[in-house]
Amino acid sequence: MSTFWGEEILPERSFMLFADEPKGRLHITRETLGKCPNEHDRMMLEAAIEKARNENNLMLQANMVKARNESLNRCNVLCRVGFGPSVILCSLTAGKNESCVLDLDFDEDMEVIFSVDSPHSVHLTGYYRNKGKPSEDDCSGKCCRSCCCCCCIQ
Repeated sequence: MSTFWGEEILPERSFMLFADEPKGRLHITRETLGKCPNEHDRMMLEAAIEKARNENNLMLQANMVKARNESLNRCNVLCRVGFGPSVILCSLTAGKNESCVLDLDFDEDMEVIFSVDSPHSVHLTGYYRNKGKPSEDDCSGKCCRSCCCCCCIQ
């Protein structure tokens, strides 16, 4: 039996994952870009770009497009296990690539820290896998992708 898990990582804050023995190993399957705190500002920029386009004001239009592109910056989701280096799990861009499929298992005794490097929040979702390895009777010889028995590793 699996249990759903989800967490929002906010800008300028870190989220620390702790091992949850009773629930088992955490399997993270997706990360999705959340709303940018200045979503209203982005909408106002789009309106200003459209107005400049209608008025044929190329200089203002170029400045507004530049400002919009800066607000649609890339969002890197970082992960650090214990005292190791931070690594980028995925890079998301608003309006282009707002979601990423992951296939990550966490069953760490050390702390696992997630963070983002942009004004966007990011939602991580996944589920807890049952703790423990299946018995030989549970293994059919075919890869079921839901266990950690030797038939799936071959």
